[in-house]
Amino acid sequence: MNKEMINTKIERHPPRMRSRSAGYRASRRKPKTILHRFSLFFKRRKWKHALVLALAVLAGLGVLFLLHWLIYSSNGSDTTAAYTPEPSRPPEITIEPEDKPQTYIFKDGDGHPVDWEHLTDAWAKESGYEKRYTLTDDERLEIAQVITAEAAGEPFAGKVAVAQCILQTCEDERIRPSEVLEKYKYSKRRPDPTAEALEAVEAVFDFGHVATSEPIRYFYAPELIESSWHESQAYVMTINNHKFFKDINR
Repeated sequence: MNKEMINTKIERHPPRMRSRSAGYRASRRKPKTILHRFSLFFKRRKWKHALVLALAVLAGLGVLFLLHWLIYSSNGSDTTAAYTPEPSRPPEITIEPEDKPQTYIFKDGDGHPVDWEHLTDAWAKESGYEKRYTLTDDERLEIAQVITAEAAGEPFAGKVAVAQCILQTCEDERIRPSEVLEKYKYSKRRPDPTAEALEAVEAVFDFGHVATSEPIRYFYAPELIESSWHESQAYVMTINNHKFFKDINR
């Protein structure tokens, strides 16, 4: 191979040159993160600088807090009033009145509640008479229930006589009907009152009607039980299946 051919090859394949940009990229350092710099800072044991920096930050926060307090405290009581929360009102509690038991007036098998205490007061005032004994609706209902239990099969006069016994004892001993029913062992059953039982209570306690002018207080049914105690009292009358007595001392 001659010299000319060698020079030709050299010219055909000139040496490859590295660009400036490539060298710049190779020599450029990768940037470090802030956390990495902090770690290097403490690794070099610059604790005094770190302490000074922390104290400077705390001092700056203290100055800001002091300025804030001075600005808002200069307004006096107005600022306090502006930030005073309005006292909360307790929720209103509504107490529902308890349902008052009411007696019933019956017509053709159907009934509706009636406030008998006020109704009979109105009747007495309109008619110009004074009720013999004032009952609450609770008491009126209970007496009518007891009359129904004791004398359901008796005529109206028998129901009136039973009501008269209860009333006479209330007046003589000055106790309420519920006490009479408990003390003298009236029936414990409380069935729905019949219309006649309610009318008997009305006739005796409101209008003062009686089955007899004698002050009867006791009764029993001889066909059902024997009672020497009742027979020891003063006999007054018999209505259907019941015998009625007054106190032996009267």
